[in-house]
Amino acid sequence: MEHTRWVAMAAEVLLAALLAVGLSASGSFLPVLGVFLSLLSPLPFVLLRLRHGFPALAVALALTALALAGLSLGAQGIVFLLEFGLPAALLAEGLRRGSRPELVVTAVAALLTLGGMGALVLTSEVWTQQPLTPLRRHVEGLLTDMEALTGRFGLPGEGPFPLYGPSPRLRSFLLMGFPGLFYAGSLLTTSGYLWLVRFLAPRWPNVFPGVLVEPFRWQLPEPLVWVFIAGGALYLMPLQWVQAVGLNVLIILVGLYFLQGLSIAVFLFQRFHVPRALAALSVLLLLFQPFLALLVAGLGLFDVWFAFRQLSFPRSPRQS
Repeated sequence: MEHTRWVAMAAEVLLAALLAVGLSASGSFLPVLGVFLSLLSPLPFVLLRLRHGFPALAVALALTALALAGLSLGAQGIVFLLEFGLPAALLAEGLRRGSRPELVVTAVAALLTLGGMGALVLTSEVWTQQPLTPLRRHVEGLLTDMEALTGRFGLPGEGPFPLYGPSPRLRSFLLMGFPGLFYAGSLLTTSGYLWLVRFLAPRWPNVFPGVLVEPFRWQLPEPLVWVFIAGGALYLMPLQWVQAVGLNVLIILVGLYFLQGLSIAVFLFQRFHVPRALAALSVLLLLFQPFLALLVAGLGLFDVWFAFRQLSFPRSPRQS
C-alpha cells in the first residue's frame, strides 16, 4: 500500500509538471487564448501541495523549471519560478492554514506582480543598464497592439474619452499607472485561483483533506480609507512623480475595494436566494462592465460606514 501511494504521488508530480509546461508554453502558440491559459499555470502546483505536501511541490517546481530551461535554452525556468512558482507555494500554504482571504489574495497578488515585472526585466537585453526600460517597452507594445486592434475593427482613433483609441492621455495614464494596473489584474487572477480551489475542495474532501473551507469573507481594515484619501490628494499634486505614486495607490485600492464590493454582492445573492445561474451572470457582468465595476468598488468603500452585510441580517424586535 505504501509503495502504491509513492507511485501515485510520483505520477501526480510528473503530471503537474507537464501541465504547467503546457500551460506556460500555450502563451507562445495561442495569441489570445494562450495568455489566459498560461495564467492557470500555478493551479497544478497548488493542488499538488494540498494533496501531498511541500516536498512534492518542490520536486514538481524543479522539474518544471528544468524542462522550461531546456526547451527554451534561456532563463525561462527562473522566470517561471518568479512569475508562478513562488505565488503557487504561498497560495497553497495560505489555503492549508485557512488564512483570511484578504491576506492570502493581497500577498499572492504582490508576488505575482513582482514576479511578472521581474520576468520582464530579466528577459530584457538592457536590464543591467536601465531596469525600468523593459517595463516601459512592454506598455508601449501593449499600446501598439491596441492601436492595431482598433484600426482593424475600424474603431475611432480619437474620442471624448481616451480609452476609445490611442491618445497622449491614454499613453501617459498607462505608463504612469502600469504597476497599479498590474497589481489590480493580479488581484483578480489570485481571486480566481482562490474561488476555483474553494469550489473543488468541498466536492472532493478525501482528495484535498488539508483545505479548510469556510464562508468567504472579505473585510478590509477601516484605516485603509485614509490611505485612499491620501492617494487622491497625492494625485492632485503638481509634481509628476508624486502624481504617479497617488495614481498607483488609487488603482490598487480600487482593486481591493472592488473585491470587497464583489463579496458583498455575492453575500446578498446568497442572502436573498438568487438563482446561481443569474448570480454567476451578474458577477461576469460586473467584471467586464467598467462602470458597474466602479460602482461595486464604491460599494466596497462605503461598506466601511454602512456595513451592508450586517444590515442585511434579520433583526430581533429589540434591535429594530
